[in-house]
Amino acid sequence: MQLRLKTTGFSLTPAWEETVREKILRPLSRRAGKNFPEDLPIDVELAKITRHHEEGKIWKCEVNLAWPHEKKTIYVEVIAESLEAAIDEAKDELELQVRENKGRWRAKFLRGAR
Repeated sequence: MQLRLKTTGFSLTPAWEETVREKILRPLSRRAGKNFPEDLPIDVELAKITRHHEEGKIWKCEVNLAWPHEKKTIYVEVIAESLEAAIDEAKDELELQVRENKGRWRAKFLRGAR
């Protein structure tokens, strides 16, 4: 899977890029298994929503994943008080949606095979 990372409102550091790879890409590739092709793009946007606020829920993590072999897109958007918390919550929600869709895909495949 290919990671396409975009930032809005702040500059991306190599540490944040590594954090996104470790917390979103690795667990997703483990959970997905062989169902996802290697060239499948995953779009991740990290953003600071406001310029004048310094605290509160101002960080956003948004993930788009096109489900292979179907016209379905998994979309996750999380707003949190810190960027790391937003990444963690997005990872949890993304894993949940992938697990649900993988189960549906497998059931649909088995139904067709019968």
